[in-house]
Amino acid sequence: GHLVTFEVIDYRTFCRRKENQGKFDRVLSCEMIEAVGHEHLGEFFWAVEQVLAPDGILVMEAITTPEARYETYLRSTDFINTIIFPGGCCPSLHALIDASYKQSTLTLEHIDNIGLHYARTLAEWRRRFNSNESTVRSLGFDDIFMRVWNYYLTYCEAGFHSQTENCLILVFSRPGCRSLAPLSESRCITQDIPLTDGEVKEWLKE
Repeated sequence: GHLVTFEVIDYRTFCRRKENQGKFDRVLSCEMIEAVGHEHLGEFFWAVEQVLAPDGILVMEAITTPEARYETYLRSTDFINTIIFPGGCCPSLHALIDASYKQSTLTLEHIDNIGLHYARTLAEWRRRFNSNESTVRSLGFDDIFMRVWNYYLTYCEAGFHSQTENCLILVFSRPGCRSLAPLSESRCITQDIPLTDGEVKEWLKE
């Protein structure tokens, strides 16, 4: 609609546009920080601060690596950062906070770890994926893709279930931000009604 502008652009370019300076009261980063790279984390926080209004808030969903194995992780490769997301890096919480403090004035205000919930979500994604195998194959995907995607979903599910990886919801703001919600909070989670077979077929036709 008229309230949404969709644009494919490097965030480092976007933040340098004069018209975007201090323009936004909220910035949402959803599983994007993993593509930034360890050496560019500080630049990311700097870029976000450029576009945030004085009382602006950054909300970030991040797949993170526990501190205990982060240094080893940075020097190694795995299935995810070579096959699924080449060059990706799941930062540690400390790496994120350290980068935000060094290259911005943004401060961590709130944190939730939803990793165990994410494990259940991945199990459900895998169940739905396999229950719709005929639909997947009708799109041109072969046995190799089916095996790789099942391995990917299972690999991630095991990682979150064992807390080898975490899924964090992080809230950052400048000191003295007046837009932060009160200390009490309410949550409501609703499950969307699944598409019918007819709706799926119509969607695929489009």
